[in-house]
Amino acid sequence: CGLCAVACPAEAITMEAAERQAGEENLYKEEKYAAKYEINMLRCIFCGYCEEACPKDAIYLSQTFAPANYGRQGFIYKKEDLLIPHPKEDPEGYQKALGEKSTNA
Repeated sequence: CGLCAVACPAEAITMEAAERQAGEENLYKEEKYAAKYEINMLRCIFCGYCEEACPKDAIYLSQTFAPANYGRQGFIYKKEDLLIPHPKEDPEGYQKALGEKSTNA
């Protein structure tokens, strides 16, 4: 819906909305979805307004973020970078996204 981008005082969130096409009902629940979604963590001030503005609880801040990268582009997170992996397709990635340590030694 774009409320997070509107609420962001640092303008760290950019998005482009698209409408769901016929045959994509299984991919998107809503009529519109974010075709492009980016968060520039170099601009983010961690105020939490995006989290408060989201009516679907799709954005949440956590205590586990540790900003470390070698280039500026690494701090611009795209939609694919922010999605939590499916637990059956990538169980290790799913556990990592939840903040749990791997059980493999």
